[in-house]
Amino acid sequence: MGVHHPLAWITVPPVAMANCPFTTVNSSSSMKIGDLNGAHLKIAVAHYPPFHIITLMPDGNYSNIGVGIEYFIWLEKKLNFTFSYDYIPNEVTKAKYGIKSNLAIMTNLFTDNEIDGASIGATLTLENKQKMDLAYYIWTEPYKMVVPRPGEKSRLLAFVYPFDPLVWGLIYITIHAVVASMTFFTSIYFKISINGREVSTISGGRTVYDRVSYYMIYVFNIMTNQGNTIHVSRLSFRILVGSWLLVATVLVYSYSSTVVSHLTIVVTKPHINSLEDLAASKDVGLLLLADFFPEEILDAKFGALKHLGDQIRYNPDRLLNSMQNVETFLGTGNYAMPLLATVCKNYVATQFKKEHTCRFVITDPVSSANFWSLPFQKDSRYTWAFHYALIELWETGLPYHWVGNFVPQVPECLLITNNKHKENSVRRGAIRLDDLTGAFLILGVGFGLATFTFILEKIVYFKNKRKTGQQEFQNS
Repeated sequence: MGVHHPLAWITVPPVAMANCPFTTVNSSSSMKIGDLNGAHLKIAVAHYPPFHIITLMPDGNYSNIGVGIEYFIWLEKKLNFTFSYDYIPNEVTKAKYGIKSNLAIMTNLFTDNEIDGASIGATLTLENKQKMDLAYYIWTEPYKMVVPRPGEKSRLLAFVYPFDPLVWGLIYITIHAVVASMTFFTSIYFKISINGREVSTISGGRTVYDRVSYYMIYVFNIMTNQGNTIHVSRLSFRILVGSWLLVATVLVYSYSSTVVSHLTIVVTKPHINSLEDLAASKDVGLLLLADFFPEEILDAKFGALKHLGDQIRYNPDRLLNSMQNVETFLGTGNYAMPLLATVCKNYVATQFKKEHTCRFVITDPVSSANFWSLPFQKDSRYTWAFHYALIELWETGLPYHWVGNFVPQVPECLLITNNKHKENSVRRGAIRLDDLTGAFLILGVGFGLATFTFILEKIVYFKNKRKTGQQEFQNS
């Protein structure tokens, strides 16, 4: 069975089940050789795609398609019996037993002798063993999760992605280091210079703050290749334009290939690929199907499982009784749900076929493999025949063949695996307008600041000119 997982249920190895019947039954000699002598059996069945897809028709009857039909057609011919389906839940069971899970309704029907068996898989647990007989398993596979496909991150700050924070930090430190060095050496040169007049024209009579500001502007002039120096008393329009031009030059020209690569890579939000990831997610909650979840989640006392169990306790509506409710909840895109791997594959493929978009993905396994068996009434005289017939059925390999033919193929975008995710991480297509929002952000902010500074300079200029004009008028 491999490494134990918190979601691993009680299972029995196939060899042990083949060598030891699940239950002691009273069987006739004909049943031992696989002949039920034309007996008619009532089989309970519930909606659980792709094994049974049940639809209520306008005339009040049910349509039933799925892999489970193939099982019973094969068993019917093999064991010489006939059968009819008892669809659950229905109005009678709701009135008699209330709104319960399919497994609970099936157990009540067994107790009341309403059915002979069921096409609803059950696992070998102590509780189930006490209430029903379990023949050889009909299916085995681990649980996976259906999770919403994570969206793309905003491209607004895409121009930051190509560079490590250390790179940005070193650029920032280098600029200030150069300014500090120039200020320091200017001060020393001013003190030891024989020709003090030559230095004083630049730094004599100025404070340290003035010299730092002057050389900061000088550095920006050099970096942006503006050439001439700019008087320190003004915030130049050209300085701001040059600063943003520097950013554009570094990002577009010096590192053009890196930037283009980052613009064409689909940067998505973190994928949910385990129960731990789901517990840590703030946007996606847990859904559980009442018949098919381990008690370890609700009984967990610490860790991710306890957090997930608390979600169910605080939101009891997330504990669903039937698969009919699953599509409604999962369709909102706010929930993830552990289901059998085949059920996950069928669900996301069906949704993709309907909506033509990859809204959901399938995670890696979140449990060990589980064995699902056909249940029958306790001490049923039919269990023995079905047990050995199902062993023979598994030896033929038909179950996987039936499932493979019935379940739609899953598009590559619905799978979360390291290799496939890397292969599909680059969008093969034209660069969209959304990809360039970061570049437009740089342009807009730079242009806005430059315009604001230019207008501010003009306001100060005209204000000073007005004062000068008034003083000249008064003096005259």
